[in-house]
Amino acid sequence: MKKLLLTLPFAALLTACGPASVEDLMEDPEKLGKILEDCSMKMAQGKDTNTEECQNAYEAQKRMAGNMMEGMMKQMGL
Repeated sequence: MKKLLLTLPFAALLTACGPASVEDLMEDPEKLGKILEDCSMKMAQGKDTNTEECQNAYEAQKRMAGNMMEGMMKQMGL
């Protein structure tokens, strides 16, 4: 039982070290912008951008744009 209690904090730390989720990035535009900038630099250098971090950033950007368009359409009564 004691071993289990000791391993739980380490498991939580490892989980927290992964790439930011789409939802996390949508809530933190500064972090999203930084990751998108990093991914753009990688792409310009010919490096692989097919990473979970870049994919999550692209998806967050896509969802945020969709939400913005949806809000604008509602304001216009469409």
